[in-house]
Amino acid sequence: MNVGKWVLAGSIGGLVSAALWAAITYSTGVEIGWIAWLVGVIVGFCVRMAAGEQDGVAPGVTAAGIAVLALLIGKFATVSLLVDKMVGEKLGAPQVTAENFHVELCGEVAREWTDAKKKMTWPPGMNVEIAGEAVDYPQEVRIEARARWDAKPAAEQEQLIAQRKTEITELSSMMRGEIKKMVFKASFNGMDILFFVLAVFSAFKVGSGLHSGD
Repeated sequence: MNVGKWVLAGSIGGLVSAALWAAITYSTGVEIGWIAWLVGVIVGFCVRMAAGEQDGVAPGVTAAGIAVLALLIGKFATVSLLVDKMVGEKLGAPQVTAENFHVELCGEVAREWTDAKKKMTWPPGMNVEIAGEAVDYPQEVRIEARARWDAKPAAEQEQLIAQRKTEITELSSMMRGEIKKMVFKASFNGMDILFFVLAVFSAFKVGSGLHSGD
């Protein structure tokens, strides 16, 4: 009984078919449930080929177990690719410029001057609590903020911009990971479960080499 050979053959078939499932879903934008059943059939066939004349429950259980793992991998890969595609299209690469830091410095200057009771001429309806863009701040604040940014060496400015891009990328990656987990859990419906059960049963049936009459 060469279980290792069965596992290797089934795993190769499972990974290839799971990758195919994910690729089809990614390219079409639609998850085709019956392909899950095909994953089970392919896993069972690969185990059966490796088992040769060794029929029985053992190769069938091996195929069924590998099919479960392959289905979960394929399902998560599908969700992962779709989330990356949708989020990537919406967010794109992080855009960080000197203007982003200018706005932050405006807020920093405005808070400092507010604490120091320094007089500022705010645009109508604006104050330090609600201002969010450079134009929301007093002109004298914008001038001081620009001066503070320009006073930084060019190398430091570039380093700050690069660091901020890295921070945004890391945050985006964390958010994608959480989104993938939520979408993966929510992606199972009645038809998914039906095809999964059918896939596992087919993997066992084909892998075992047993027939209803045996």
